[in-house]
Amino acid sequence: MTCKSCPNKDIELGFFFPGCFERVSGHCTKKNPGNVQSLHILAHRVMPKFFDGIELDYLHRLAPNKYITAAWVLSHVRAAGFRFGGLYTFRVKDDTLYSPTIMGDIHPTSLAANLNILYYPFASLRMEAVMQKANVETPVESQYTIEWTRPCDTWTANFYNVRNENGRCTLSVMRSVSAHWALGGEILLEWNEPKKMNTDLAIAARYSHHHYSLAASASRLGLDISYWQRIHPQIQMANLLAWNRSTRKTIATIGYQWNFWNSAVHGMIDSDASVGFMWTKYLQHLPLQMGFSVVMSLPTDRFAFGMRFVLDPSGLRRGE
Repeated sequence: MTCKSCPNKDIELGFFFPGCFERVSGHCTKKNPGNVQSLHILAHRVMPKFFDGIELDYLHRLAPNKYITAAWVLSHVRAAGFRFGGLYTFRVKDDTLYSPTIMGDIHPTSLAANLNILYYPFASLRMEAVMQKANVETPVESQYTIEWTRPCDTWTANFYNVRNENGRCTLSVMRSVSAHWALGGEILLEWNEPKKMNTDLAIAARYSHHHYSLAASASRLGLDISYWQRIHPQIQMANLLAWNRSTRKTIATIGYQWNFWNSAVHGMIDSDASVGFMWTKYLQHLPLQMGFSVVMSLPTDRFAFGMRFVLDPSGLRRGE
């Protein structure tokens, strides 16, 4: 085939015509949908995060790519005591990480430790390792993640405590099929013996706009549905519905978030007659964030109250 019928490139027409059989790169107008694990993240962010007892945190930035942390917890549910740690990135330029980021903390008395390593070998490839050790006698709990992000889809592989005797692995994909629709699926592989393998399949879907989102995931184990909406520039609401097939139990939760210029209020109520409330505030003249939460169960007449103080002289919590 000849190119005699094509316009002459030497003629100044003001337009560009590619040559015959010339490949031209395309463009994806759909947004990346994230991964299956973050399918209901908009609704979960609205729900309050309850504290138990008293928690004191301290953050101090040594440089743009490293800071130290310390925490003291007094609680009946969480591990009480003092912990210290930090975050360090070997090389960072602007907002791009060119080397692994290491986050960790340790309890000096029990030697319980947490370690998180995050690395982006390429801009679209995320590799993450999370390791936790409760004390000297217990084995290390580990989670490894490999995620590949493209303009319209995300492929993720998670490995949980993978050993020869037992382990768990999930393989998932989430893809945008239109400007508002995203579909995905996840395969679960779990084994307790070298020759025994259990598998399960889950499907996920989400319909979203800039001010509301509806997401659902279903498998043989149950069904999860979430709805998030921004009803005002400062007010968000969320609805969660979870059904468990083995217990035949359904829980519905309604939550809201109301943001002010220096504080935020979160609240929730569910079908088990549990009511929760959380309030956080940044003090104007002190580098301190304070908050408290309370959750009450009306059928059992029980409640839990907690307070948290975050001392942040570097302004990390404010995003400064």
